[in-house]
Amino acid sequence: MTDELLSLGALSASVEEYRAADEPEQEIFGDTSEVWERCTVQALFAASTDVDAVLAQWQTHSGSAVPLKYEVEEVPDQEWMDSVRASYQPARIGDGLWIVPTWCTPPEPSATNIILEPGLAFGTGEHPTTRLCLRALAQLPLGGTRVIDYGTGSGVLAIAALKMGASEAVGTDTDPLAVQSAACNAGLNGVAAGFRAVQCSASPSAPEPLAAAGLADVEGSFDVCVANILQGPLLELGPRLASYVTSGGKILLSGILVEQWPAVEDVYKPFFGDFEIVFEEKWALVLGTRIAFP
Repeated sequence: MTDELLSLGALSASVEEYRAADEPEQEIFGDTSEVWERCTVQALFAASTDVDAVLAQWQTHSGSAVPLKYEVEEVPDQEWMDSVRASYQPARIGDGLWIVPTWCTPPEPSATNIILEPGLAFGTGEHPTTRLCLRALAQLPLGGTRVIDYGTGSGVLAIAALKMGASEAVGTDTDPLAVQSAACNAGLNGVAAGFRAVQCSASPSAPEPLAAAGLADVEGSFDVCVANILQGPLLELGPRLASYVTSGGKILLSGILVEQWPAVEDVYKPFFGDFEIVFEEKWALVLGTRIAFP
């Protein structure tokens, strides 16, 4: 459940055994699929989050029919910051690629170090889908390319692309705090000049966000489109995301479970070919190459 909560915007999430004060601990050791009979899940969200809506979305996504029992408690700012700082440490994503919180020293100074102020938006390297996307970007020839990161969150993927050689990156997000966070993080990494963050509507039927923000000639103008969101939006946004990518360009789609990738691939088949699927744990990344325009 923690992975799903992180993908739905939780800043952090943890699971521990639930038991009454007089009950003994249920001991589970070693590599096992066994879990506690009852669990307590704690998740930290930004104050502006509609927790009821998030949990309803999780329940629909998981297919669980078990009624959820939960409490919402406001956490003071200082406690929130202390909790975030304790949760995030430098994360090694791959050879020569790290995500480093602002309060830490990069463990490998010569590596590609993406400096982030975690906590305001999704995409801190903790989630498998973020790692899948970062590793896939690292395998692409990004020198001089134009990249769009649809659902940018913290901006980590767009920033990574710029630090890997892309000349320009555009990030979109429905959350105004994420747009601010992404712009801030771009500045921390010295790539603000090549990055633009744009707020978009959560509805696919809303006007195309890049044109609405004043970006001209966006159709077919991006060499790489990466979208680490959820299955529902990916299915609805297929034609829009495809329209951004130039002939021969790449699309990277994640935020989906392993069993969901065939449905995503089906939607994008009219526009892309040479599909590759990469897995980590129960999460998948779909990569495709844009078919030449007619």
